[in-house]
Amino acid sequence: MSFFYNPARSGLIQDSEIIQRIDSLNAAAQDMISIATKEGMDLSKRAYQLATTDEFRNKPYPKGVADALFTMAHFNLEGGNTMLALSQAKEALHIYDDQKYVVCQANTLRLLGMIYINLNEYNKAMSSLMKALENAHSLTDQRVMGEILMTIGKTYLVSGELEPAINELKKAIQVLQSGNHSIPLSYTYNYLATAFKMQGDHEVFQQYLRRAEELAEDMNVQPVRIDILRQKGQIALRDGNLENASQYFEQGRQLAEKHDYQTDEISCSIWLSEVDHYRGELDRAVRSLLSANARAQINHYEDGCLRADRKLAQIYAEMGDYQKAYEHFQSFYQIDQRIKHERSDLKFMTLESILRTEALQKEARIVQNKNDQIEKEITERKWVEEALRQSEEKYRRALNLDATTAVNTLRYFYDLTELEIQRVNRYPHPLSLLIVDIEHFHQVNERFGYVAGDQVLQWVARRLKDLLRAVDIIGRHGGDEFILLLPETGIENARIAANRICLYFSEAELEVAGDKINLGFHIGMTAYEKDLPVDVFIQRAERALEKSQQSITNHVVVWEK
Repeated sequence: MSFFYNPARSGLIQDSEIIQRIDSLNAAAQDMISIATKEGMDLSKRAYQLATTDEFRNKPYPKGVADALFTMAHFNLEGGNTMLALSQAKEALHIYDDQKYVVCQANTLRLLGMIYINLNEYNKAMSSLMKALENAHSLTDQRVMGEILMTIGKTYLVSGELEPAINELKKAIQVLQSGNHSIPLSYTYNYLATAFKMQGDHEVFQQYLRRAEELAEDMNVQPVRIDILRQKGQIALRDGNLENASQYFEQGRQLAEKHDYQTDEISCSIWLSEVDHYRGELDRAVRSLLSANARAQINHYEDGCLRADRKLAQIYAEMGDYQKAYEHFQSFYQIDQRIKHERSDLKFMTLESILRTEALQKEARIVQNKNDQIEKEITERKWVEEALRQSEEKYRRALNLDATTAVNTLRYFYDLTELEIQRVNRYPHPLSLLIVDIEHFHQVNERFGYVAGDQVLQWVARRLKDLLRAVDIIGRHGGDEFILLLPETGIENARIAANRICLYFSEAELEVAGDKINLGFHIGMTAYEKDLPVDVFIQRAERALEKSQQSITNHVVVWEK
């Protein structure tokens, strides 16, 4: 790979020697993206200066300016200066729009999508990427299409939508492999590894991580190398190997510091403080987290602020400094709610985005094969209509599911219960309601962390579904509580079901971070009476649960007048 000035390089404007030099500097800078940030930034600044001074002082060379802004935005994004990157990318796009450079428009829209992902503005990211896909469908450069699909997959990944993330990333791999584009392939393999790790499939996770590591080492892709070290550290930490975890995180931190990737350096520092916390070195962990939090705020790195504030709240609480714990929890909560709102809004866009992505990819293939254009357009139209028909109910249902446990939200549970009550009031049948509380669940969060706590809730939800009938309805009642509606079930049979739940979980062992734990429960239950409002029906079960919580583990209490 050549990083020096090469006036004969293909694609350069040959109008004058100075234009050739600007284009060559910009082309060399683009080659350094993800490889040599500092050197690439220097080349971009030189190109920008040449394109706006001397003979171009009164009338700058537009493409030279835009290309320099584009690469500087890339380097600033990698270095953690997100807001400057956003400003530069928008300015570059404005110039490309004026000059009608379609390839550059598509690349810059994708870059804007990456920037918005870093700002946790997922809906803006997806809108930019959809526009990029529309621009790219008529291009012959498959790398542009592959990188856009990869970034769409990353948007789904960071917002927690794993299935569409995996689908888009696999499409990106197919496109990028056809052109042997190793650098974006290393990113795509790494994102896929992350997705399968989040799904709990560690065998597939390791396979994709190895592929990403091979390409990243071969092509010297620094951000991917740093993230792989971070992921290895997370696995070592999960397995309780603190020494290895510390070494991986420190190697990642040093590599990020060397190449001036500030957000990656902050992230690795936060993970190092996690190791300090496990070792009981609380003061050291607090110092590291406070420093990381301050730097994250300067760089508008919300994920860093989120993780640092959450960890600081936990450690200060353990140290007995509840005022500081509360302050950091407030900061964490505000950021967390904004991000959850973004993720919730993205769910409404998911079906539309998937369909638009599929349609645009198909349109790209139509352009490549003009003879089949009419037939493919008809096929695509039929496919979209059929997909919409089949998927409408599926995605409407997904919006009514709790994001963590995949059971019904409390609001939707209320709606289903109201319908069941209407049926029971017309045709008298028994109906019972249970509220199940996991005993001392807060200790799981405190001991193993919130990620492990979410995994425990997911495991409990899956087991409850296995223990219940197909006609039974399950919902998320609160942080560590589930609510169950049992149609055609009187109070005695409901008591049997409740005892069966307690017995199953008392005998079942769950492995969390290498430790095996047993879960205990408290259950409150009630039977429905004719014309009873749904609110009162649920309140009775809540009161019964309160009495159960005052008693021994696995105690079932029935509401009584």
